[in-house]
Formats: sequence, structure tokens, C-alpha cells
Amino acid sequence: MNTGRLSFLLLVALSGQPTRGDGPVFVRHDVNPKSTYSACAVMDVNKDGKLDIVAGGWWYEAPTWQKHFLRDVEIIRGRYDDYSNLPIDINGDGWPDLISANYRSRTLYWIEHPGKKLGPWRTHVVAVPGPMETARLVDIDGDGQLDVLPNGTQWAAWWEFRRKKGTRNQVEWLRHDLPKELAGHGVGAGDINGDGRIDLVGPTGWLEAPLDRRGGRWLWHPEFFLHRDCSIPILVFDVDGDKDNDIVYGRGHRTGLYWLEQIRSGEKRTWQRHAIDTSWSQLHSLLRADIDNDGVAEVIAGKRYMGHDGRDPGEYDPMYIYCYQFQPRTRSWRRMLISAGWHAGFGLDPKVADLDGDGDLDLVAPGRSGLFWFENRLISKNERPATPPKDIAPASYPDHANLLVFRHDDGTLRKVTNHADWGRRRAHVLANMQLVMGSLPGPEIRVPLDIHVVKETKADGYTRRKITFAAEPGVRVPAYLLIPDQAKDKTPAVLCLHQTTKVGKDEPAGLAGDSDLHFAHELARQGYICIVPDYPSFGEFKYDFRTNRHASGTMQAIWCNLRALDVLETVPQVDPDRIACIGHSLGGHNALFTAAFDLRIRAVIASCAFSTFSRDDLDSWSSPRYMPKIRETYKSDARKLPFDFHEVVGALAPRPVFINAPVRDHDFAVAGVKQVAASLTPLYELLDARDKLRFVHPDSGHDFPAKVRQEAYQWLKHWLK
Repeated sequence: MNTGRLSFLLLVALSGQPTRGDGPVFVRHDVNPKSTYSACAVMDVNKDGKLDIVAGGWWYEAPTWQKHFLRDVEIIRGRYDDYSNLPIDINGDGWPDLISANYRSRTLYWIEHPGKKLGPWRTHVVAVPGPMETARLVDIDGDGQLDVLPNGTQWAAWWEFRRKKGTRNQVEWLRHDLPKELAGHGVGAGDINGDGRIDLVGPTGWLEAPLDRRGGRWLWHPEFFLHRDCSIPILVFDVDGDKDNDIVYGRGHRTGLYWLEQIRSGEKRTWQRHAIDTSWSQLHSLLRADIDNDGVAEVIAGKRYMGHDGRDPGEYDPMYIYCYQFQPRTRSWRRMLISAGWHAGFGLDPKVADLDGDGDLDLVAPGRSGLFWFENRLISKNERPATPPKDIAPASYPDHANLLVFRHDDGTLRKVTNHADWGRRRAHVLANMQLVMGSLPGPEIRVPLDIHVVKETKADGYTRRKITFAAEPGVRVPAYLLIPDQAKDKTPAVLCLHQTTKVGKDEPAGLAGDSDLHFAHELARQGYICIVPDYPSFGEFKYDFRTNRHASGTMQAIWCNLRALDVLETVPQVDPDRIACIGHSLGGHNALFTAAFDLRIRAVIASCAFSTFSRDDLDSWSSPRYMPKIRETYKSDARKLPFDFHEVVGALAPRPVFINAPVRDHDFAVAGVKQVAASLTPLYELLDARDKLRFVHPDSGHDFPAKVRQEAYQWLKHWLK
């Protein structure tokens, strides 16, 4: 067996095969839906010429996937101690062995294949170096033999093995220490500087490989900061075809897939961050392979199930597996759905291989929610047609105010009793919002931001930059970026909405003047980095809704707000894990909408009329600026609207939310403010987040009084501390 094809960068380019015009379609097969092992291997265990699957304590024999015992695996604090299954013949006996690197036991060991008799496998400890997220195989020293690169969280090293001459099945392991700066959550390998040697990449920089990788000095380059919880692996390859290698990584415990573009000017090297997709979370493991047989490898990402037992953003959201293709013309990415649902995802060590030998690449996905084989139906199989996978579908709810029920897969309404049940209801809320707003755009229109600084002004306690940025092809958003004078690394940031209407020649409301919209000015003076984008057709944002590619002005605004978050993540001082959103009036509603679709927003302050939708309210919401589908589909009966504000705020739970809901608003009916608050309270209590929801009901009209703003700022300080 050629174990190289299952190594660190899983690259396979097949040619001359018939392909489908729409790309590959994957069919899920349940190898063992009850498996909770996080790693797997694909290899010919019994030498019958067929690739089998190994996962933890068992191996599954192709083609029926009959289950066979392999070894006893220790359980430590509720997890199997098996964070990688790396297949390679260690002792040279012709049978594939396994390497496992582990977090909880802190142990690196190899598991010896028993040979022809296929009895229990024997475990050999290599070292106990400390916690490891997982490991990958990489030919670090260029000698043609794969080495072991663990992702040490507190240390950095790699191992090579040598078979002892004159002995049978005896192996010597050699540890090679690396500079500790590489340690952290995430590791990758690839040639960064173009010298032909494999360099190593971590969350805060890269190690330049010396000529002698065993005894030479590795040089640390702190040229970038990715995120603190990068995927394993961090992929290193030439994304844009400009002859230098770039970096692609996901966030293993939070939200987003990103690429870091390497830009060379002579000997000088800089890096530009680009967001690929921030619509889902827990991208702990990435693969790279040519799964559509076009000669170009794609990036494949899957959601990890319960990486931190529900403590991370979006852990209870649907499980996704996606494929991403770079589009050179737009410099954006095409996203293709492989799987969506509640079970299959990527654990710590998924694999890609031609499992069924039909000439295309399949996926094997292990995790705490089961072990699955995704069969690639790219090659024409007229006798076995496949149906493309579907995303989470909308679901009807007779009472939007009753948040403690969810629609099960069988169509019945069931009681929400835990976080997982609420995850299903939340998925339906987002799907139902998109029935009215239109679909949330995918990575296809997420073009480079191309930020232009129009003007820079020194203000009281901060620098104000007037900027524009590209939200999508043909659309540039005017905005203000406020950088406090004392801003340093890891500064919290706030997206500030609906406050750029002019009040003077140069000063937009929200930054100066008497208006109670000047929260960006106030927050910047308190040390928050703030971005203030225009709403489409407001302020300087000239926008023709007749040419809108989105189904609503609301979705256009949401997308522009998400791109404003992308802008914040390019600011070196911003802490990407401490971003909030604040808005007043329409901006308050859009703060809620935006946060529902993007988990990067950690806390929300919304100052807006807050009620159930009434028929009168729908007149305002049905304009082209907002949601014209309301007029077309739901105006005759507001009760048919598939979502309400109860659910919008519920979709943020258990994140903290501060609502300033005036009781005498002149734009919207407000009779239901307290009713909405009452319906949300039991949900937050169920999710153990009672202290995260706060409703304020000032006896005021359509405003955001100074006293309430100050209360909101103190609340925000608590949540972004």
C-alpha cells in the first residue's frame, strides 16, 4: 500500500476519467454511527487488495464493513485516548502499523500490526512529551520517509524512526526539538520561502527549515497571527497561482475558514488575511484533495462534534462538511455542500482515499457522533444515481413565541429539553428568516476587501479613518474605522450600526453632535476599536435596489455587516474573540439579524422597537430597502410570516444580549415588548444563561437615552473583559 497518499497534504490528481458537469455528489454510508472515536485510518489491514477502515479499537473490513477487534483503548475523562490514526509500516515487516498522538494521556505511541493472524495489536510508547491535539505525517527532513509531526500545545518537536540493523521488529525513535514558539493550537507544513525545504507553520508565525533539519537551527519568523485555535493541519499551498505558497486554516473551536495570502516584493514578505466562510464553526481538521478530478486540489472542511462538550460557539448547530474551490477570476471561493445534518462531521483525523477503487476520491469521517464513509459518485454510474445533498430545510411553527419546542425530522413538534434540541430550533429559525430575507450569500461573492482609506482625522482619544471596502463584486461600502489612541494587541472591537446620517458638513451622526446615536464615538473613547458602515441607500452608500443580487435590502445590509466584521479582523490590534455589535432603530434590528448569522459576534446591544410583527409593522418592513417579500407573500396575513423577533433574539442564545426597548416608539407597535421578554427568559434559563439576557424598558420614544447607553457600556465591559 502507498501510505504516502494518506500523508499530511492529501493531494491526488486523476485524469482521463468521465466526470459529471455539476461536480461530485457524495453518498453517506454509516460504517458505525455509534462509534465515538475521533480518528481513523484507511489501509489494507488483511492484504486482500481492498482498503479497510480503522477507527480506535476496531477495524472494519471492506466491502461489507464487518467489525473486528483491534485493541483496547483507554478512556480518559470521558474521551478515548486516540487522537490520530496515522498508517505507516514502522517495523518494516510489510504490514501497516499505526501512530497515535494524544492530548489527555500526553503520550505518543505506535500500534504494531499483528501480521497474518490478525490478532490483537500491540501498543508501544514512543514518548510522553505533553498534550498533543493530534499529529500528521510529513517528510520533514526530505529523506523520502515520512516523519511524525505532533501538534504540541506547550512544546514543539518532531520524530523520525529507524529500524535497528540486525534485529527483527525493533525500532529506534529520535526526537528533534523545535523552537517553542511553534507550540499552540494548530500546525502545518510546507515551503514558505521557496527554497525547496519543508517549513513549519503555527498560529503565530513560521519556522524556516535549515539545510540540516536534524541538527541545524530553525529560524522563527513571527510574521502573522492566524487565530489562537487553528485547524490541524494548517494547509500550505499556492492558492492564487502566483508561485508562492499561501496558508489556509479553519478555527477549531470558533467560527470561520480563512486564507492568508503571501505577498512578495523582492525579499520582503507580507501577509493579507481573507475570510473564506464564517457561517459555521468548529473547523478542527482540514483535508486537501482533488475530489472532482479536474487536476486542482480542493479544500475540504468538516465540523467537529462536541470538541469542548458544548462550550464553544455553534457546537449544537448542524454538522457540515463542505468542499471549497478557489475562483481565480474573482479571487473568491466556490463552496459545495457534501453533507448537512446532525451526525456526520470531521473529528481529529479524517481521511481521503479511493476507498472503493472506482477512480475517484472518497471521504472517511470519524468523530464522537459516528464513523461514516462518503462515497464519491463523480464517476458516471448510471445504475446508481445519487441525489445531491441538501441543506437544513425551513420548518413551520404555529406559535413563534413558544421557543421551547422544535420540529423533529419526523415532522412532529417536540419539547426543547437541552442545548441539542435548541440547536435544531435555531437552525430552523435561520432557515425561516432566509425565506423572507433571501439566502445568506456564500463564499462565491466574498471578494477581497480592497480597503481604501479616503481620509484620516485625529479625534478626541482616537483616530478616525474614513474608508470604503468591497462587500461583493460591484459593491463598495463607505464606513468609518475608529482606532483608540491606546489600542494595543488584543483590543476588543464593536460593529456600530445605523449612525452615519450627516449632522454637519463632515461629521456623521454617531461620531459627533447632539444625536443619541453617538455610541461609536463614546465606545472609541472607552478603548474599543469601532467600525461604522453605512446601510445601503443611507448616508453615502448610494444603492439601487432594482439591481440588487440579494432578495432583500435587509440581506444586503447583513452581508455588508459581515464584511465589516472581516475588516475588523484585518486590523492588527483587534482581538477576534472579543467583537460585539451595537445598533439603534433599524441598526438595532440589523444588529440582531447580523449576529444571528455570524457567531463571531460575542455580545449584542440593540436599541429598537421590540415586538411581535403586526400588520401595520409589515408596511414598513416590506419596502425594497428591507424585506419586499413580505408584501408579495405575507402582507395579507402577518401570522403566516415564518419568523418573529422572539425567534431572532432566541437565535442568539446563549450569547449575551442587551435590549433597549422603548415603550412609546412612534415607528412600531410596542405592546409586545414585555411579552417577548417573557418568552425569552425560560429559553435562557434552560441554556444556563439567565444572566446573559437583559431587557431595559425606558419610558421613552424612538431613542437611545444617555443613561441607558451608559448602562449598556458597563454591561458590554463585563462581557468583553
